[in-house]
Amino acid sequence: MKHNWKKSAFCIASLALLATVSGFKTQEPSVPVVFDTSSEYMVLSILENEMEILRREEKNVDVSELPEYVLLYPELYAPETGTEGEGTGNEENVKDSKDPESAENQENTGNQGSSRNPGDSKDQKDTSAGAKTDDTSDESKGSVKKTAYLTFDDGPSGQTAIVLDILKEEGIHATFFLIGEQITKEREEIVKRIVEEGHTIGLHTYCHDYNVIYRSVDDFLADYEKLYKRIYEVTGMKPTIFRFPGGSTNRYAKAVVGTIKTEMKRRGFQFYDWNVSAEDMVGTPTRYSIRSNIFKDVFRYDEPVILMHDSAANQLTVSMLKDIIGEIRKSGYDFDTLDHRECCQF
Repeated sequence: MKHNWKKSAFCIASLALLATVSGFKTQEPSVPVVFDTSSEYMVLSILENEMEILRREEKNVDVSELPEYVLLYPELYAPETGTEGEGTGNEENVKDSKDPESAENQENTGNQGSSRNPGDSKDQKDTSAGAKTDDTSDESKGSVKKTAYLTFDDGPSGQTAIVLDILKEEGIHATFFLIGEQITKEREEIVKRIVEEGHTIGLHTYCHDYNVIYRSVDDFLADYEKLYKRIYEVTGMKPTIFRFPGGSTNRYAKAVVGTIKTEMKRRGFQFYDWNVSAEDMVGTPTRYSIRSNIFKDVFRYDEPVILMHDSAANQLTVSMLKDIIGEIRKSGYDFDTLDHRECCQF
């Protein structure tokens, strides 16, 4: 029997709304919802978008690959009768039907994003680099060590403390690119805690004003020196890595970035961009958009560098962090800090 899953989702959402208005409390579902959403409607919205991607090529869905929250609503993933190949056991799971090169990695709203240059990424999974492909080459060459690098920009803030709690609970480490103006007296303990708990601090910017830091090479260096001294003052450690605000190819830095790279390298600093972005500071992010942006790219790399933010405005990202870590870990990845990885640059 063919299931009209969109109609079913609408009916469930309507019942949930009615139950909320009437004060009626339903029983907890037997399978927990992965994401802590504010309403049942939000869950169903995620499901609808999820299944739209999976059905895009009209393929049957491999149920074993679906997240647990989808299994709550079998009418959404049940294969349609009469579909070619049904019941053969060869159903495909469409993991990423979007063009991976079509989305630009932007760091801040209103700033020109920086799309990855496919010829500039050593770790990208392609045949020329001997990386993972759709065939069985991994089996012949043995398992490949996979390490994910979580990075957080624009802290410290109150959200940073929550991130540190989660990382400690999960037993993993991450990299934090800090803003000097955010290192207030009240947040010094958070910055100290980053170091004490084994994470890595990188330089990001002191003022995060593109019109100031990219005005000239001297202005950029002055901003970074001020940030460097502030971090050393609070922690006693000397950062050796940095991340350009907006990434190394943003349009504001075009006239000065080459000289900046040369001078910073001469001073002993190495910069890192990213190859996976949550896009959590672009437009109006949602749980679905953050998850989709990360998981459309993350498994294409053996060493993904994931850009997220931990500013005061990024509660949504932080609320999803445990689930993001869990899904990456289930796919066989360890976690580490960027100073233990080769450069990732656009």
